[in-house]
Amino acid sequence: METIKIAFCVNDGYIKQLGTVLISLLKSNPKQQFEAYILSSDLSDQSRRRLSKIKMVFPNIDLRFISVDETAFKGLNLTINYISKETFYRYLIPNLIPDVDKILYLDADLIVKGDISGLWETDLGDCYLAGCSDTYIEKRGYKNKIGLKADELYINAGVLLMNAREMRRQGIGNALILKTKELAGQIAYQDQDVLNLVCRNKIKQVDGIYNFAMADIRSAKEKIKRAVIIHYTGAKKPWNAVKVRLKSVWQKYAKAANEVLNRKIKVGLLIDEFFGGAGTAFGGYGFLARKYVARYIPDEDIQMDVLLGRGKRPLCATKYHEDNIDLYKLPKFHFASRWWLKRQKYDVYLSIELTTDWVLRHETNPNTKLILWIQDPRPKSAWDNVIGTMRSIKDPCFFSPGVYRTVHEWAAAGRVRFISQGYSLNPLALELYNLPENTPIRYLPNPIDLDQDYQLDLSQKKKQVIFLGRLEAQKRCWLFCEVAKRMPEYEFYVLGQFFRYQEDNKRMLAPYMNGDIPNLHFIGHVDGEQKKKMIRESRVLLSTAIWEGIPISWLEALSYGTVLVSDLEREDLAARFGIYIGAVPGDGFEGVDKFIPAIRALMEDDRLYLEKARSAIEYIRKTHGIERFTKDMKDEIKMGVYHE
Repeated sequence: METIKIAFCVNDGYIKQLGTVLISLLKSNPKQQFEAYILSSDLSDQSRRRLSKIKMVFPNIDLRFISVDETAFKGLNLTINYISKETFYRYLIPNLIPDVDKILYLDADLIVKGDISGLWETDLGDCYLAGCSDTYIEKRGYKNKIGLKADELYINAGVLLMNAREMRRQGIGNALILKTKELAGQIAYQDQDVLNLVCRNKIKQVDGIYNFAMADIRSAKEKIKRAVIIHYTGAKKPWNAVKVRLKSVWQKYAKAANEVLNRKIKVGLLIDEFFGGAGTAFGGYGFLARKYVARYIPDEDIQMDVLLGRGKRPLCATKYHEDNIDLYKLPKFHFASRWWLKRQKYDVYLSIELTTDWVLRHETNPNTKLILWIQDPRPKSAWDNVIGTMRSIKDPCFFSPGVYRTVHEWAAAGRVRFISQGYSLNPLALELYNLPENTPIRYLPNPIDLDQDYQLDLSQKKKQVIFLGRLEAQKRCWLFCEVAKRMPEYEFYVLGQFFRYQEDNKRMLAPYMNGDIPNLHFIGHVDGEQKKKMIRESRVLLSTAIWEGIPISWLEALSYGTVLVSDLEREDLAARFGIYIGAVPGDGFEGVDKFIPAIRALMEDDRLYLEKARSAIEYIRKTHGIERFTKDMKDEIKMGVYHE
């Protein structure tokens, strides 16, 4: 089926009416594909966002906004007080949309209540336009006043099928502008008169059902039911007058349009933890979800729910509420999850990596897309060759082929937009999800709630080292403790708590928690001002993990000039803003001594430390600010919904 191309010329005050036309068009032509071009010189970003919501409900339309330079229309006079200057924009539609051969122009004071394919398929031949005879003009005997014979065709310009290719070839746009200036003060119906005069003998008449005007109601009552387009001509409009014929028809579509234009984008945030919310773990993914995504992204246009995967209740979802956000665990039974998701009608999903595909496997709308934010992709090679080298203890492998297969299938169907917090993670994601090397991945770095008033002051920095993270096997906190034991001249603070697999992890750290190492302090989980204070006062964040993505803790530390010493490298952060000591495989005990000279260098060489710290603060402020993150993420969500 051929895509029907339609143009509208409006100003920012006509969005409600334009929305009504579009909704009527789409409701009346559900199987047809459309491209709608909105020509305007003053359309606001808010109006564009509102109109773009139409694609959330009607995926069979593409909206394209064209900014019009008013210069070409200066000096063109209006003669009807309820018509705006945008009426002249239709002159240059073929020029402003140069890649179309044929296009349908519609006024915004009409509704479409039938199949318009018959109008679209009209054979224009070498005619410039096709339209419906204007019965109001015919009755007034006006044509002879502008030089047309009584039997010549005069069409209403509110519905025009344009032979755009031929109009461009013959320079009709410029001819219309010149004729309008020439006839200034001599014509009553401005651009409509000019179109009929310039295109004289090159206009094809079509059935009046495609432009059923108010003047036709009495003279052509039999056409009301068959009318495809109802045109509310005249000064009285169904939105500004009490008594207007066929007002109820317009109101029906206006009500539907209002619901769509004011509808929020509904986002399902797929995550298995929410930083302690709903009894979930305190981890990096959950921290990002709770402290940044759920906090900064919802607004007047975006609603967000947190979906925590499969719950324990067989038929019903389990609902929680944290930080003004609803959280859900889906029903345990398959059919119940499918039914629940159908009712929720999420427009797009956003996942911070992906640890369960329960939601995706039960989403039945093929138009719903996923935005996958790459955070810490762990392909099988990472488990086998890196994480798997640990012997004393290791967290169970959560490599999940089913989840990664689901992402691959959605991606192959064009349903995934990939974004990534770091370029160094992209090859890992391509391997994990079995994606082509040319898969587009947008860089969208993680945000940090920056303290813009913070000024680096060396005198306020203590010679202390911090560990910031969960006390789990892959973090290898025991190496931090071993370093503390060998460097008694500095204070070492462990900021974090046990969560998963507590028995094994407590056993591994028990020898260090009995107080025998006087400069080693286990503080437990900290957040807010207490955490910021600890970071501000420390010189070094020591990262001993065998595997990480790009930890939020790194970014937080760097924002306060607390530099890195790490055996793991991502984005060259450790080398640029600290010291990268090289990989330390396995349990790491044999590599403890590699950390010591790096820490000592940053503690004792003030010049080296300040160079690293200042550049770190500058980088974080430039790259990881909340404002940039919020804009970029909202843009991604809208693109995921509008399929741009």
